Amino acid sequence: MKTSEKIGRQYEGNRAEARSVFRRLQHTPPLRLLLRGFLNATKYLPVWLLRLTGRLVVLVFIAFNFRNYRAIQKNLSRIKPGLSSLMNAYLAYGVFRDYSFYLIDLFYLSHDPRRLDEYAFRITGIENLERALSSGRGVVLLASHLGNWELGSLKLSLRDRKIHVVFSPDSSSILESQRSFLRYADGVQEVPLREGGFSSLRLLRVLQDGGIVALQGDRLTFDSGIPVPFFGCDALFPKGPVKLALVSDSIVIPVFIPMAGYKSYEIIVEGPVFMETGEGVTDALKTNLQKIIKILEKYIGRYPTQWFTFMPFWEDDKKELIRK
Repeated sequence: MKTSEKIGRQYEGNRAEARSVFRRLQHTPPLRLLLRGFLNATKYLPVWLLRLTGRLVVLVFIAFNFRNYRAIQKNLSRIKPGLSSLMNAYLAYGVFRDYSFYLIDLFYLSHDPRRLDEYAFRITGIENLERALSSGRGVVLLASHLGNWELGSLKLSLRDRKIHVVFSPDSSSILESQRSFLRYADGVQEVPLREGGFSSLRLLRVLQDGGIVALQGDRLTFDSGIPVPFFGCDALFPKGPVKLALVSDSIVIPVFIPMAGYKSYEIIVEGPVFMETGEGVTDALKTNLQKIIKILEKYIGRYPTQWFTFMPFWEDDKKELIRK
C-alpha cells in the first residue's frame, strides 16, 4: 500500500479535516510538487512577497474549491448576520487569504526557529496562566483554529514546565512535518490524537502532576460531540477537552492567537474556567462546554476571517449541504 493510502486509511475517521479538491488530490505528484515548491519558496523569499503572491493564489484555490468557499459564506452568515452579500463574499475570501498568511508564517518559521525574533508578540493575560499554575492543579490550555495556534505553545512554553500539545496529525505529510519541526524547536512535547485514545494515561498523569496540556476545542476529530448553542443555533463541539479537565480536576484556560498585522501576533490568555460537576456526566459536560463556547463566540465574532473552518459548522447547514 502506498504511503498516501496508509495516511488516508489511518485518518479516515478524523472529522477535523474539510473535504475539498485539495484534500482529494494532495497525494498526487502535481500537488506534492506544488507543496514542495511552496516550502522552498518560504525558505528563500521574504514574507511580504509571499503574502502578496498569496492574495492572488487564493483566488485560484477558491475557484477549484468553490464548495468550501460557499461553506465559509454559510458560516459567516451565522457569525455576522445581516451582512450584505458583497461583504459576505469579501469576508469569505478573507478567510482563504488569512489562512494563506498562516501557512506562510508557519512554513517560514519552520525553516529556522530564530526567525521568531523577526516577529512581534503582544501577550495579554499571562497572569491568568501563572495563577492557575501556582494552584498546583493541572492546566488545560484550550485553543481553537483561530489565527496561528501553533505559535501559542512556543511563546507560552515555560522552562520548568513543558507544554504537552495534543494535535490531530494532518493527512498531508508535508504540512504536518513543518508543524512538527516548529513544535520541536522549543521542546514542546507532542501527543498525536488517535481514534479511541484521547483520555490517555499519559495526559492524565501530566495534569495530575500539575502539568500543562494544550489542545483545540472547536472541531470534532474522532469525537461524536455534544450539541451546544453557538451564535444562536446548535453546533457540535468535542467533549474530550472538558472530559479530560473534569477527570483530572484541572483548570481550563482559553487561549487565542490572532494575527495583528504583518509579522505581528497577539496572544490572549483568558481567565480560568473552573469545571463544575453536575448530576450526570452529560449534564456536566454540556454545562462546562457552554461556558467555554461563550468565550469562543466572542473571539470568532471579533476575528471572523481568522477562524479557519472550511466546512459547514452548524448541524442545520450540514444537513442542507447533504440535501443539495
